[in-house]
Amino acid sequence: MKKTALSITPFGGYDIPGLEGWLSAKAAKGFRFTDAAGPLTVFTRTEPEPVQVHLEPIRGAVQEDPEANAIYQESGWQYWGMFRSSFYVYASTDLDARAHTDPEVWDDALKTFFRQKVITGILLLWANVLLLGLYRQGISWEWDFTWLRWFPVETLSNGTIIPFLLALAGFFLIDLAYLLGLIHLARYRRAVRNGSKTRSRRGVGWLMAAGLLILLPVLVNTAQLYFGMDYRPYPLEGSGFVTLTDIEGEDFSLSGDPMYNMDRIDYGGTLLRPERWYFQQYASFPQYGDVDLNAVPRLELTAVRYPMAVLAEMRAEEWSRQRKNGSLDFEILAPDHGLDEIFYAPRKGGSAVTASGATREFLPGGVLILRRGNTVLHVNYYGHQDLTEHLESFAHMLEGL
Repeated sequence: MKKTALSITPFGGYDIPGLEGWLSAKAAKGFRFTDAAGPLTVFTRTEPEPVQVHLEPIRGAVQEDPEANAIYQESGWQYWGMFRSSFYVYASTDLDARAHTDPEVWDDALKTFFRQKVITGILLLWANVLLLGLYRQGISWEWDFTWLRWFPVETLSNGTIIPFLLALAGFFLIDLAYLLGLIHLARYRRAVRNGSKTRSRRGVGWLMAAGLLILLPVLVNTAQLYFGMDYRPYPLEGSGFVTLTDIEGEDFSLSGDPMYNMDRIDYGGTLLRPERWYFQQYASFPQYGDVDLNAVPRLELTAVRYPMAVLAEMRAEEWSRQRKNGSLDFEILAPDHGLDEIFYAPRKGGSAVTASGATREFLPGGVLILRRGNTVLHVNYYGHQDLTEHLESFAHMLEGL
């Protein structure tokens, strides 16, 4: 049998009578308090023993207090440890023992404790503003609410909306648990002064536990952003990515500008943002003068991996739907080369006269949307080659991701 046991604390962290009664009841069942961290309380399995538990608010530094322990021990109280950073835990087998015989001293202790917890609330508010503000800045609400209706997977994959909503829900529960605890502590102080009793409410601790559980992935995601784990590029060479020269031929001249001719694969992702790959290459073009990039052959690749294949399937459909609203019309090709879905839209070339009378050339090309399992690839090509002739190469590239 394991010597230790864990339990979610059902009472709020400031509900002194509720916590005392709960710890006493656990001891009577053979679970002696050992430690507490966050929403969890640690117990050691012992012989069942009816005891009275007293929580003494920690005033000052959060550390052991040998002097206080000695005073309590002389009165028949045994020191069990610290409950979070809030209380010293004492227990007595004398069920009629009183830890404080002077109500004024006890009220003064509660008063100091209450002030400390108000300061804790200010720190909690600061954490709210800091974390919610971090993700709020990356959200354009007007744009996202419009796109959320028609393109939900793409919108929710932007790395800000999901963390923001999770942080909002998590902090709501944590803040509510804190406020309920502070209210109960104020009522308990008043009851002590009046010599009356106050009711304890189970469930406040569960609010805190649920809030922390919801907030945990946001904290992990934030740590990944802070340590730069969201962006991890790697060299193009050996990556297996299809390049513009693979489509146009080895003798094809590429731009010498690294901005338009990437020698790397942009790659990244976090716990709350799907893995994403990006690569682009342009043909050689003059760097000065009036250059129309629509007339420059180029290749742009974007791949995204989702936790579930159904999300990748929805993203592929969203990509094809976005293009349909423009000048491209997709046809669905039969799955081949190990691919689950293939969408293809050829692009017609042409020219147009601008308002100033200049003629703009537009290259032909096409767009491929390929899905393999939970990974979807978007290929945007401007040039004179047929993308469907390179399906096997793109399928092999997807397989290697």
